[in-house]
Amino acid sequence: MGEIMIFGETKFFVNARRGLAKFALAAMVCLVAPQSALAEEVSAEAKAKAQLTLAQWMKDRSDDSGKFYFVDRQANELVAGYSANVHPMIVPYKDGAIFVCSEVVTENGDRITADFLTVPVGDGYKIVEVIMNNRPSVKKMMGM
Repeated sequence: MGEIMIFGETKFFVNARRGLAKFALAAMVCLVAPQSALAEEVSAEAKAKAQLTLAQWMKDRSDDSGKFYFVDRQANELVAGYSANVHPMIVPYKDGAIFVCSEVVTENGDRITADFLTVPVGDGYKIVEVIMNNRPSVKKMMGM
């Protein structure tokens, strides 16, 4: 069986490259649009404080291996997981509140969204709401 060649490449690679380009464009829209839709900018200091708040929150609730428990609102059950990324996305909400958007890897290996609503308190931030595996709820809160 011969491969179909397009400009020296197999049809598989041409389609794969097109699919990757579409995925990259969609990812950029998802990451940039929500942040640019809000006029409020988050300073580097506020971002750092919100990230430190999340790191401390995780540390306070995790065992020595880094595992912590939470309620998965899609499955409505108690689930154990681990923080999946070191540099979460920071998204301004309103009145100085910031969403720290991250991911968690469950014990089953599934990656789920983990969104933490932080509010300024004194010199730092406090987590006031944790939304696990329910990014549509966050988008609704932000009017998207």
